[in-house]
Amino acid sequence: MIKDYLKITDDPTEIRRIAERLVKDITINIKGNIKAFYTPLMLKKMDEEIQHYSPETTLEEREELRYKFIYDYWVYGCTVDEEFYLHLKNKTDAEKREYIVRQLRNIYVQHLNWNAGPDRVEKLEDKYRLYQILKPYYKRDVIEIRTLEDLELFTAFAKKHKVFVVKPADFSFGIGVHKFSMDSFGEDYKAAMESILSEGEAIHEKHPSKVSRMVLEELIQQDETMASLHRDSVNAIRATAVKGKDEQIHIYHPWIKVGIRGSFVATAAQDGFVSEIDPTTGCLMTDGFQETGEVYTHHPDTGIKIKGFQIPRWNELKEFVNHIMAELPEYGYIGWDLVLTPDGWCVMEGNYSGEFMFQLINGCGYKKDFEELIGWKYDKDFWWEDAERFAHN
Repeated sequence: MIKDYLKITDDPTEIRRIAERLVKDITINIKGNIKAFYTPLMLKKMDEEIQHYSPETTLEEREELRYKFIYDYWVYGCTVDEEFYLHLKNKTDAEKREYIVRQLRNIYVQHLNWNAGPDRVEKLEDKYRLYQILKPYYKRDVIEIRTLEDLELFTAFAKKHKVFVVKPADFSFGIGVHKFSMDSFGEDYKAAMESILSEGEAIHEKHPSKVSRMVLEELIQQDETMASLHRDSVNAIRATAVKGKDEQIHIYHPWIKVGIRGSFVATAAQDGFVSEIDPTTGCLMTDGFQETGEVYTHHPDTGIKIKGFQIPRWNELKEFVNHIMAELPEYGYIGWDLVLTPDGWCVMEGNYSGEFMFQLINGCGYKKDFEELIGWKYDKDFWWEDAERFAHN
């Protein structure tokens, strides 16, 4: 068993030895089929991600980092991107255990959302399905297209909205999200629809676990104050709603996502930054942070000072979160992306296991703080011990 040799050590030689054995031993249970977890393709992708974050590293250095990150993944549950943007690769064992990283966060979210049933993830991650549940809170037109049989639906939508947003139905991190204009297609709605469907097919081919369905949304018209930060992006608030041990809904360390350099999608991983919000007042408490380590005191394009910027109608946002959580009472954790329009707040989307980006912003972990809020603590040595896919190891 993996637990027999997986141990805490700072010795680079021992870390590599353990990691090499993990690469050799780890298998994954996929619908009853046991397969090797680490394939040559996966290891290649890890090397590419390391090179993306640290392009100056040599081939040998990337290999050493890869083994260190493999070790960290099975000990702490952190991913390659977290190693870099949370600076975990430079932290001690005690410091790493203060963070709620990707796999550990999934455990806590599963605990909080367990009562939502076996389809709890799909209900939130499927963008059109969530829209159907919360339609009045979206305050815009949304459709889903699957095949050319939906041409009539698409045509009616595209005639009404000449420019709209295209989103893969079940992708996260802003991947595949973009504006689509009918200008280059004129009245050829079939050609436009075929173009969008081909995007979905390409995504499904590259990521077979993802569906090829595409969701189309009317553009959100932002409140003027929010738009002033950066007019080309939708500057959304990540309001993570958490049911505490007091059975009340708490907005846990909210933050804003703001685009830069004309980007439409605003994420700290791409062309944008994040800043933490005071949950009581709605005022930005920090500078703007990117995953690359860049820090902005002022927006690089608009010149607006970030820290101290007041989010309008903040009390309405808090009420809005309570209303939408009441529509999904079986959930104890949802990372909402909310946008302020002239008519009030609307839902951009909901995230089943939203990131804890405030750990990046503040440079420390919040595991104990989060456990105190929810009144529960995971008590196993390693995150994968209760994971059905890996328990056989």
